[in-house]
Amino acid sequence: MRCSRDESGFTLLEVMIAIGILAIGIGAILVAENNSLDVTIRAKRMNTVATLARNVMVETEREIQGKPFTEVRDEASGKFDAPFTDYTWERKIKEITFPKIMSPQSGGGSGGSGDEKGPDPNVERVVKIATTYLSKASREVTVTIFWKDKGEEQKFSVSQYWVDLNHEFKMSEE
Repeated sequence: MRCSRDESGFTLLEVMIAIGILAIGIGAILVAENNSLDVTIRAKRMNTVATLARNVMVETEREIQGKPFTEVRDEASGKFDAPFTDYTWERKIKEITFPKIMSPQSGGGSGGSGDEKGPDPNVERVVKIATTYLSKASREVTVTIFWKDKGEEQKFSVSQYWVDLNHEFKMSEE
């Protein structure tokens, strides 16, 4: 009796190669699925953090509304209620300092004509009064949300600029 080569079926080597290819394919799918899950969890976390930051901004706006900036605390912080007890927040309100637009060194003369006159003192005074007013009437509000992720503290900050249009306009240069 002789064995012929035309018997149907797979050899052990062919089965092992097929199992190896299948294992590599399944492994790649699992890695991709794990990465997709991590991205989804991070997106959900960032959505939660952005919503919490927006809520603190809205509360800050309610607190400031109708009051001069001097009546509002410059710094505040707190914890969120359930189900967000893993998150804390911090708020800072800073006066915006506008740069000196005109200075004696800038020369504000006729520009290149050899005229060494400085800027007009009346224009300088008006600019100084305007920048002082804008500094007193404008604030930068920054809200920062903190949480722990994988043992490390994470944070997300958002800033908004507010102008008190009812701020008293003084003609002094203080």
